[in-house]
Amino acid sequence: MGKWLRFTAGFTLAAMLAGCSATIEEHTSEGIEGAAKVFADQTKHPNTEVGKASFYKPFGFKVQEGSDEQNIVLEKGGDTYVLFINPNESTDSRLFYDLLYADPAREILETGTFEHHDTFGFAGAAAASGERVELVAGSGGRKITTLSDKGKIKTNLKTMMEIVRSVKYEDGAVAKE
Repeated sequence: MGKWLRFTAGFTLAAMLAGCSATIEEHTSEGIEGAAKVFADQTKHPNTEVGKASFYKPFGFKVQEGSDEQNIVLEKGGDTYVLFINPNESTDSRLFYDLLYADPAREILETGTFEHHDTFGFAGAAAASGERVELVAGSGGRKITTLSDKGKIKTNLKTMMEIVRSVKYEDGAVAKE
């Protein structure tokens, strides 16, 4: 039994060290793959409303005061997420994706684009400071951004895509699918 315990402990330690040594680029690639899967899956049902907008708010997230139906600030564990909703853009809009590349000074690390039933989506990361990166996920006229630590990239991109894919807007302009 002692050998088995030592083997398990050694394997667990090696796996943890391998996960910690992954580069930002590797974490970003994994995060984009996760976001692509979420994009293709059935959307989460909205559980929160701000004005005319409703969306899925994951457990632990809080809507900050001062948010309005087109600029919703969410917070979880000291991290801030900003959800932008443009009700004038259709589900196949590439506006937010194109704006990501509009600033030539921005160092884009990687992006991925997705299409499903006339809906366009994307996820990506841009260099920020130190070990942090700016993450963005979008679907049609919806986009969410945050600054993320390297170790949270995969989870954040998945969660961010769940949020943007769930957005419904009272007049239907954003939620057409």
